Amino acid sequence: MSESEMVGSMMNVPSMRAGSSGGTGAGSETGSAWPGESSPRYFSDDPAVAAARRFEAFEGVLMAAALLAAAGMFMAAASNTYSITGSASAATGVSSELPSDPTIGGRLLVAQDLVADRETAGLERAIGLLEGVTAQAPGFAPGHAGLAEALILSREFGGRNDADAFRQAREAASAAVRLDPDLASGHRLLGFIAYWRDHDFAQAQRRFARALALDPDDVLSHFWYGNILSDHGDHGAALAQLERAAVLEPGSLPIRTDLAWARWSAGQDAIGVATLKDIAASHPEFPVAQDCLAVIALVDGDHAGYVRHFTRFARSRADARLLAKAGELTHAGQGRLLDVVYEQALADVADGSRSRAWPVLVASLRGERASVVSLLQAADRANEAWGDAALIPRIRAAWKGDPEVAAMIDRRVSANAVRLASR
Repeated sequence: MSESEMVGSMMNVPSMRAGSSGGTGAGSETGSAWPGESSPRYFSDDPAVAAARRFEAFEGVLMAAALLAAAGMFMAAASNTYSITGSASAATGVSSELPSDPTIGGRLLVAQDLVADRETAGLERAIGLLEGVTAQAPGFAPGHAGLAEALILSREFGGRNDADAFRQAREAASAAVRLDPDLASGHRLLGFIAYWRDHDFAQAQRRFARALALDPDDVLSHFWYGNILSDHGDHGAALAQLERAAVLEPGSLPIRTDLAWARWSAGQDAIGVATLKDIAASHPEFPVAQDCLAVIALVDGDHAGYVRHFTRFARSRADARLLAKAGELTHAGQGRLLDVVYEQALADVADGSRSRAWPVLVASLRGERASVVSLLQAADRANEAWGDAALIPRIRAAWKGDPEVAAMIDRRVSANAVRLASR
């Protein structure tokens, strides 16, 4: 769904965590944008209040943080291993111009904490701080990489739309790699964008191969690449990457969530669903798990469960558009629920936020062959490239014995995803 990162999470036009209920995210929850941070912290039921309180506290200690950061920067400069995003090994030999203003380090640390919490208000504050950093220190590659990560996270956990966030993130990540070709996080970011925005799996593979060659223990490279492989249908490789990420950062709620989704996508339904339910029970405010469970409920014919999880997802995101959708679902009732979900899916296609894979699934659940064929024909004309490997087997199962529909689906997905989905 992911992105996410996601932190799932998680984004295609963006292929979401299987094109699910939600919202704006591709693939994947995108995880903690700052290695060393584990699962997000929750200080308040109101994300805006929580972010504001933390930021007010940080303003009081900003100078102390800046001094500490400056000391760290100068010490690292001597050993040539300074890094803000990515582990120190990825920054060995870094050619980036170190900031001359010591307060920049303090602002980077503030932004780091805000980004790690994945809350709408905090992400916007972090983006503002990082934009200031890149303006003051335009030659500092890690600053650009940090901005790109915050922008990518803002699609899934904030209020930014995909088009704007991806465009700005691409600019920032490209600047980071231009300034420092050996910055692993820059290649990881461009690989994420290549898949979820450009639908270019081969380019994404090249970027992630480079990132992992530069830093084999970068948890986010394993995490994000695992989500891409899962969406693409390479389930064995996906699980290997995600399990490696879980070993590197065992306390990460986002990694645990997306690993569970990848297992469901690979046909390991029991363990995937059980893990997601456990996460949703212990962290009901974490949106990615609710998003995943909403899709699973709909596929399983649990309409009440779909409305329940989608509503929790919308509330946790505090997104007006998602909340409006949740209201429509609540008022639809059991009799009209699939009709409303289908209408919403078509609206997402019309505004460019979703490929046709999701409405094809919904139409398949409704048993409407004519709608499925019409959507697939439109996808042919648009030359849509689908990942959505979690959804494809469910769509195909609805049309077993229908070679026309099967052939049309085959044209939308990669040869590998087709092979896996047909097993």
